Amino acid sequence: MRDFIAAGVAAAVLASAGQGIAQDVVGDVTTILEPIYVTTPLRRPTTIVQSTSTVTVVTEEDIERSAAVDLPSLLRRYPGVNVTTNGGMGANAGITLRGTNTGQTLVLVDGMRVASATGGATAIANIPLASVARVEIVEGAHSAQWGADAIGGVVNIITKDGSLCENGAAICSSVETGVTWPWGGFGTLSTRGVTGSGVDFNVGLSIIGTEGYDFTTPSNSVHEPGRDGFLQGGFNYSIGKDFTWGRLYSEGFYARSNPQFDSAPYADWMTGDMVYGANESIQTNAAFKLGAEFDHADDWSSVFEIYSAFDYQKNFRDDYPDADTHYDTNRYGVSGSTTKEVLAGEALNIFTLGFDAYRETVDSSVDYTETARNVGAFYGQYSLELSALTVNAGLRYDADEQFGGALTYNVGLGYELVEGLTARASFSTGFNAPTFNDLYWAFDGSYVGNPYLDPETSKNWEVGLNWDSGVGSVVDVVYYENYIDDMIVFVSDPVTYIGTMENIEKAKVSGVRATYSQALLDDRLGLDFGFEYRLPKNETDDEYIADQNRLKLTAAASWQATERLNLNADIEYVGSRWTNASSYNPRLGAYTLVDISANYAVDDLSNVKFAVENLFDEDYQTINGYVGPGTTVTLAYRRTF
Repeated sequence: MRDFIAAGVAAAVLASAGQGIAQDVVGDVTTILEPIYVTTPLRRPTTIVQSTSTVTVVTEEDIERSAAVDLPSLLRRYPGVNVTTNGGMGANAGITLRGTNTGQTLVLVDGMRVASATGGATAIANIPLASVARVEIVEGAHSAQWGADAIGGVVNIITKDGSLCENGAAICSSVETGVTWPWGGFGTLSTRGVTGSGVDFNVGLSIIGTEGYDFTTPSNSVHEPGRDGFLQGGFNYSIGKDFTWGRLYSEGFYARSNPQFDSAPYADWMTGDMVYGANESIQTNAAFKLGAEFDHADDWSSVFEIYSAFDYQKNFRDDYPDADTHYDTNRYGVSGSTTKEVLAGEALNIFTLGFDAYRETVDSSVDYTETARNVGAFYGQYSLELSALTVNAGLRYDADEQFGGALTYNVGLGYELVEGLTARASFSTGFNAPTFNDLYWAFDGSYVGNPYLDPETSKNWEVGLNWDSGVGSVVDVVYYENYIDDMIVFVSDPVTYIGTMENIEKAKVSGVRATYSQALLDDRLGLDFGFEYRLPKNETDDEYIADQNRLKLTAAASWQATERLNLNADIEYVGSRWTNASSYNPRLGAYTLVDISANYAVDDLSNVKFAVENLFDEDYQTINGYVGPGTTVTLAYRRTF
């Protein structure tokens, strides 16, 4: 069952719902299990109830039960999350939180920045779902913890690590193969375990491909008839060892794909010659890190990491070398933090001090006036846990050699009013750094970057209530407002028609989000419901922001029908999107998607999965002119050795 989690709230919740503290119900006996820990909200391990943010956790069990074949399809079904795609599998996809754009939502892999420095977005379609063990989605500004781009929130994609095997063996391997319709297939191979010397490890390989379908509508100016296929190969690893003084570890992923897309030829308006643009790309993404944890004492620990990440995109069209372009980002970083707990009477005080530093470089077929920049930051966090009261506060300063500095902060409060009912409130600030395209694009005859841009800034506040009945029901409601200033927008000179970017707009995004989870039939049936309504307003022009979601409803059910058979269903309704008088695009219509899946354990080591996405073949668009995936059928078999 999916996880709808509002952090900083009530404790006892369900194992099947994956919330705060799990519990297992057998007859009249309730067994309280260990609390679930997250790392993203406060940038240190903490239980769900110790955070004062709105958090959703997607577990490995959720992923295995889901009908999704890729990461965008998995994430779109969660409340608070907006996923847009330029077609189906492998197409350009973006994820946003709380009415922001893709550059204002920070996406991490294992805590590492992986976005393109030129465009600002993360290629989430090129992160193999087979490599993912968990996703932590934290809504609201979190620049005080993570720095630039965390205006709408943070999505932390956590890859698989090493652990003991479910069958009790020290080391085991798993093979999965499957077919999809539209015609395609996939295969995965992974090995994990713990050696006799105590080294835990995981190594995974994956490949997936599909013939695809025609991504664009006939009215789209780039439309080219024919299917847009996709092929991707991926690799992930994790290795670590515990010592008496702490832990050494390394982890990472690598993915390379070949997505196809439409790019119809057109006649040059001056010469009349036909121009052929790229209609395929080679997309390569990777991130690797090496880290050490030091346990100085039972109440004092430190973490230090170095990492490297890159995003390479090469666009091309067969037989037309003039169509070739490339945009490459390299990022090298180092981070460290130390956390100290101080118990004063019944009050637990937790202090964290940390730093980040990274260097971004770009190489491209396009000329940039600058091709590198350095960023450094220091931050501090304080938490107080005293009886029913939880307080979190943080302060961070980022120094960017392009625009100077940015100071961000957050304050959060949680209080259990009565048993099972917890109120929370928080205020936080954020900022979004301009991209290399915004700043340093050399004049090409029609556009030039603006090196004098300031970062976008935001102020976010929210209030929420969480009720946990203690007998299987969990309800969470939150109201939020997010104010964004100095928004970076494209402007064009009315005389020369030369375009650039400027800080001229401000926006207010307000909304209400509610989730309800229920466990029934001795925890064999789990139900989840989600609701979100947004008002995204451009306060500069006093208009609603076009193409933004306004209403989203979700429902999910997971039923353990027998000891070996698990059945799942998801429903997602998205209302017609906002539009305004200035928008060139028509209003995007409402749609409803239904997904189903069945998992059957043939024996203790083998599993068969049948899944259907978009069961009723709903015709819909998340971006004007680009057709969302129709019915997708998956049949898979997995065997563990």
